Amino acid sequence: MPPVSPNTAPLFATEHGTVAWVAADQLKVSLGDQSWMLGPDGVESLHEATEPLAAQVYRCDCDCRWQLRLEGQGTAVLSTDEVLRLHSLLDGAVAMLELYSLLKDASISCPQ
Repeated sequence: MPPVSPNTAPLFATEHGTVAWVAADQLKVSLGDQSWMLGPDGVESLHEATEPLAAQVYRCDCDCRWQLRLEGQGTAVLSTDEVLRLHSLLDGAVAMLELYSLLKDASISCPQ
């Protein structure tokens, strides 16, 4: 995992949100006024919880409010756009976590 600065070290960001390292084993997922403090496995769990919800949103084609529940993190109420933005953000973050894992397995230092 990358070294952690006194502030935060970004893992992945979009124009609507960020996933940043706040400690060696802790990430902060921020989207609008929603945020979650999770370990890498928690980010993957949030991504898994968001995938079926995003699929429903794509099929619904409406502007609704959606509930996203994650064990130990409570329930977030998101708009249609927020669900799609969160899904996109988490897709990128999970890909970066997989890349870091591959680099670690190959004994290559992660970029700073």
